[in-house]
Amino acid sequence: MLGKLAELERKLRELSHDQTAIQIIQSFAIDLGNTKQRQIIFGSDGALLRDPIFYQDALEKGLLDEKEEPFNLLQGDIISTDAAYFFGERLEGMKFAIANSTCDLVPHRRQNAILFRIEAITQARYPDAKSIISQLLKFKSTQRMYLPRLNSDSEDVLANCIIFDGVVQISLDDLQMAAREASLSLIGWRIFGSLLRTIMVRAGESEVKLRTALNS
Repeated sequence: MLGKLAELERKLRELSHDQTAIQIIQSFAIDLGNTKQRQIIFGSDGALLRDPIFYQDALEKGLLDEKEEPFNLLQGDIISTDAAYFFGERLEGMKFAIANSTCDLVPHRRQNAILFRIEAITQARYPDAKSIISQLLKFKSTQRMYLPRLNSDSEDVLANCIIFDGVVQISLDDLQMAAREASLSLIGWRIFGSLLRTIMVRAGESEVKLRTALNS
């Protein structure tokens, strides 16, 4: 019996906590060169963000089968709502990124959902804004993810970031009523998923050695 579990662990070893995806993203960002070039690529229209993706539009374009469940929201959607809570305090006038998988956002599938706060980066708020953006564009942070400006942003906003330090809660019913600002592009969704996985299941070499030794 223990031998079967050991075999399962060996099969999962390179999958459950693998960091290859985020390393590929970081390497790509470095190869782009300087910060200006990275911002041109990742900040261009459609690179990381696009207009909200609507079920009916996708259906009419033949991108979905009519038998598939309709959706109102997608994972990674940028939304605004006054019905979200952080440590029991309601947050007003803020934007968020949806963390849940799209299949869990179908009405009545779950009772609650998880959001991440989005923070606008301005020169007034951050005198070292250029340095912050430069670091975000390397995708080495496990606390924040770079996002370009949103259509609804004021002129003083230089960029945005998704804050992974702390999760925000909202009922799924309230989330269905949120205003959708944007959807992630395909590559934006891939990067978001890679960072999310890294944050949730990142494992250091010492932890691997510790758990392996205790399991012997």
